[in-house]
Amino acid sequence: MTDRYRIESNRFPAFWSRPSPNIGGPLEPRAIVLHYTAMPDMDRVERWLCDPASEVSAHLIVGQDGEARQIVPFDRIAWHAGRSRWGSIEGLNRCAIGIELMNLGWLDRFEPQGCTREDLDFCLPLGEVTLARHANGGAVRAWQRFPEAQLEALDSIVAALRAAYPAIADILGHDEIAPDRKEDPGPAFPMGRYR
Repeated sequence: MTDRYRIESNRFPAFWSRPSPNIGGPLEPRAIVLHYTAMPDMDRVERWLCDPASEVSAHLIVGQDGEARQIVPFDRIAWHAGRSRWGSIEGLNRCAIGIELMNLGWLDRFEPQGCTREDLDFCLPLGEVTLARHANGGAVRAWQRFPEAQLEALDSIVAALRAAYPAIADILGHDEIAPDRKEDPGPAFPMGRYR
């Protein structure tokens, strides 16, 4: 494995999973864009991001236990930001590393034991959710929290990426670069920790 496929660091465990065919040309990273997967299963997320029919990808997937899988080399464009803008930059795919965090995002059903979504057959305990209004507006909703093991892994990943790519100036949420259409990583994510 060469450096273009992975940042070698003893601070976070990452492995080259399978390569996604959903990639573009060369990338010189100037930002990191954070997403949530809205899916509960890491293998399913990986299959989706590696399926040519999905036309999406990201550089890394980070599980709730801190496991990290890389599917796009850091020096190649991944298809994660879509129609996006930050300052004078339009189309952040061409300058940003995309990191997908295993997290369901918003939950729309409240049950006595916790919260869920219509498409899920399980319920998260109330201790794993945050009630909040998104910064971009909307009603107060329940959002899945990000576990500390996942955030500690992300701490190390962000530090390693910034060391490897000194031009990285911004850590952004998908909801900041595409506020009219995206809500991830959402109000349960501690963005201040990465600024």
